[in-house]
Parts: sequence; structure tokens; C-alpha cells
Amino acid sequence: MASTATAATAGEPFQFPEMYSFPPFFTRQPNESTWKEQRRQWCDLVLAFYRHNRLYSMSLAEAVTEPPFANRQLRRALRVDVLREIMDELVKQGNAVWVGAKSTKDICLVFWRKPEVWATMIHQWASERGLFNTVLTVFELANGDDTVGQEFHGLDAATLRRALDVLQSQGKAQLFVGTSDEDLGVKLFA
Repeated sequence: MASTATAATAGEPFQFPEMYSFPPFFTRQPNESTWKEQRRQWCDLVLAFYRHNRLYSMSLAEAVTEPPFANRQLRRALRVDVLREIMDELVKQGNAVWVGAKSTKDICLVFWRKPEVWATMIHQWASERGLFNTVLTVFELANGDDTVGQEFHGLDAATLRRALDVLQSQGKAQLFVGTSDEDLGVKLFA
């Protein structure tokens, strides 16, 4: 991973915002305008924390027991229903998507960088490398030696697949389906 994300994750602990030390931050505020601001701050925190730690998916039941949703020093944690509201907001913004049984809203993918942005990065990388019209595997894109140093190196399969779907919908890629997502191939076009 390159640029600021590399510096942020190179062994440095995540720096929580000042609000994280404020006990009421972990309780949904009843005033709607206060809740709207609190929810915005939580959305920002989720995206920053997940980016710093290169996390991509969340089980809500597990998440509320760990940082950033639980603050052990304060002995406070978000309730699952409050976290679900926060994640619903991230879904509306295009920074998350519910997976599994949609009615339960228990597991989601978190896009600290939207699939469209990943798609642009992958396409630009392929252009710079002269890899248009070459078939690549998803594994090569996410874990290959040629992608070391690229921000999408190490990208999880589900997020990478969504980025490739974006490229395909733009006519900039053709996907070749194998027996699993690991067998998936892609040919990128100019």
C-alpha cells in the first residue's frame, strides 16, 4: 500500500478522536440533530479505523465488543441496534453494503474506499503497466508481485470483485468466471 495509508498503518496505533473519550458518544442521543452529528462522527470514525487497519467486513455482534465500538477504559460500548443505524447511514452513502440475509442486517462490507475508486486505481495501474488485453487472475491483482506497493495490493476478494464489476459495467473489463472467486480472471481494456 502506498502514500498516506502506508504511513498510517506502519505499526502506528490508531489515533482515536477526542470524542472517543466522551462517555455519551457511546449512547444514541435522543435529540435528532444531535444524533445526526453523532452518527456523522461515528461514520467518519468507522471509515478511518477500517482504513487504518485495512479491514473490509464487519459482523455487528462481534464488532460491538471491540474497538472502535467498545471503549474498555470507559467501560462503554455501542449497542448493536445503534451500530446498525450507523451502518445503514454508511450504506446510504455508498461506503458499506449489507451481505447475507438482508433482513437481518448482521454482516456488512465496509468500503473505506468505494469500489469505483478501487476500479479507477486498478485500471490506471493496468494502463501504466501496459496490461490491457492481458488476462490476469484476481489473485494476481490482489496478491501478485506486480501489485506490491499498490494501494489495492491485499484488497479482500469481495471488495476487489465489486471493483472489477464496476470496470465491467464501464466496458473496461471482461470477467472470466472460474469455479470460485479465486479462479476468477479479468481482462482489462483501454
